[in-house]
Amino acid sequence: MNELNWCISYLKDINNVKENLANSFATFRALLNITMPINLNQEFYIKQDKVLNDLLSQKEIVDVSSFKEGITLYKGDITLLKAPAIVNACNCKMLGCFVPNHLCIDNAIHTFAGLQVRRDMMEIMAKQGHDEPNGQCKVTKAYNLPAQYIFHTVGPIYSGLKIDDIDLANCYYSCLKQADDMKLDSIVFCSLSTGVFGFPIEKASKIAIKTVKRYLEKDNENIKR
Repeated sequence: MNELNWCISYLKDINNVKENLANSFATFRALLNITMPINLNQEFYIKQDKVLNDLLSQKEIVDVSSFKEGITLYKGDITLLKAPAIVNACNCKMLGCFVPNHLCIDNAIHTFAGLQVRRDMMEIMAKQGHDEPNGQCKVTKAYNLPAQYIFHTVGPIYSGLKIDDIDLANCYYSCLKQADDMKLDSIVFCSLSTGVFGFPIEKASKIAIKTVKRYLEKDNENIKR
């Protein structure tokens, strides 16, 4: 039994799934999405990492160090960017997307990084003892992604109120400040809150660029890109 089939069988048992499922990456991803990583054995993580790294080796990785300094707009797959930090758009529970094979960025980042990220966020949130407010930042390693770290932030669900603009700006500021404090030279943002959270893309983009430019001009010490 290869690593993929082994992982599918293991996760089916963990989740008490009795149905016959195809031995495919889609099945593996769906099972990752629904799994709470409580007491998973080390053999699983070794085999999961092998599956994810084998898949990554078949894709083209983009190194952000090749980008010019300052702000670059990039359209592509954030899970294939080699960067000191990438930013994940989260909900207030901070544990990733539990909808099998959902196409949101939270699902993709958690899937291709591996269940270690959910495990780490479970520990972080248990210590915090409450849901994550909008506009802050939590950090985990990126594990099986080309990036080094994942910054997790909760953007506002758009209501049209001024507080939405403030919260969104705070997401960008908090992540920039965290990257700066960690002496990272690059950070990659997704388009925060503009998916299922409904923030109008043009308005959100203006807030994002204004906040980043202001930080780079006034507060920045280490960030180049």
